[in-house]
Amino acid sequence: MKCRKCRVEIPDDCKFCPQCGAKVTLSKHTKSRGNGTGSVYKRGKVWVAAKTTGYYIDGDGKVKRVVRTKSGFKTKREAQEYLPLLTKEPAVKDRSFKQVYDIWQPTHQAGASTMGCYSAAMNYFKPVWAQNIATITIDDLQDCMDDCPKGKRTQQNMKALCGLLYKYAIPRHLARLNMAEFLRVGGESGEEREGLPLHAVKALEANQDTVPNADYVLCQCYLGFRPSEFLDLDVAHYDRTERAFTGGAKTEAGRNRVVTVSPKIQPIIDRLTKDKIGGPVFCGQDGARMPLKTYRAIFYRVLEQCGIENPIEGEGDAKRRRYTPHSCRHTFATLMKNVTASDKDKLALIGHTSTEMLRHYQDVNLEDLRKITDAI
Repeated sequence: MKCRKCRVEIPDDCKFCPQCGAKVTLSKHTKSRGNGTGSVYKRGKVWVAAKTTGYYIDGDGKVKRVVRTKSGFKTKREAQEYLPLLTKEPAVKDRSFKQVYDIWQPTHQAGASTMGCYSAAMNYFKPVWAQNIATITIDDLQDCMDDCPKGKRTQQNMKALCGLLYKYAIPRHLARLNMAEFLRVGGESGEEREGLPLHAVKALEANQDTVPNADYVLCQCYLGFRPSEFLDLDVAHYDRTERAFTGGAKTEAGRNRVVTVSPKIQPIIDRLTKDKIGGPVFCGQDGARMPLKTYRAIFYRVLEQCGIENPIEGEGDAKRRRYTPHSCRHTFATLMKNVTASDKDKLALIGHTSTEMLRHYQDVNLEDLRKITDAI
């Protein structure tokens, strides 16, 4: 330390300056800490050490602090000395998406009707139930949103539920980022998924025999099923005589809808279903149903190997590919635009979710459906 009179360096244990003889007076005030090092305060008879370790955005869009605290110190000095130990970032605990929901659900105060909506919305997140909520990607959640066969209101409930779960998880060190902020509800202006352009479909056709699984992606483009529906297609539900699949989501709009097979992919379907009586059509190497996450990785690799540009858009943790497996459904809808046919037949093939349009499906003819898929 320095003498306060002559400013000469002197030993810490000196009571008088050896240079000028001035009495050394120790300051009663401790040196102030810099910003970000934490603070201490008294609560009742004990002292508390507190430090801000991060920030997050809650469901209302407000920035909130994540504060770590430790109480029970008898003196202020003890609390101050503990502050550096609060600096270390705590490890994120391992909790699945479903586990967080089960913990959160009893703590949330809302009416029975609202909780019923959240319960229904949770069912559409089933593909990610077992995944660690801290490692779930935006694509994992967005695929669940896109695969939801219900209307915009249900998807809004899904996004709201996601926000509440992350709002609960982040302060408890179960997750670091509110992924719900980046979810897109179908039908929102400017947020529709893009279908693969025609030149991309041509590239898939040209490479179906050389690029592994390019035939899978090509088939999805010509069948129009949602990714989860596509992977659920079973050989037992393929009519070889009529050249048609029966499949789709278990909803009023898409349940057991019939989709005829386009001649463009008929040879592929014949090969994949030959000598089989059951099991997934588009399976993994082990013959089992392929997880959606695996298929998504395959989809991205196929596009890259076929020379189809699929840029990453967005910033930070909100980054996503322009084309995803759900884009194939949009591609199918685009291919049908150039085919002259009734709207009700086109809607029947794609499994439209509007209950109003379903009234027109009752007299759909199989031959009319085949005319569309033969023409695309």
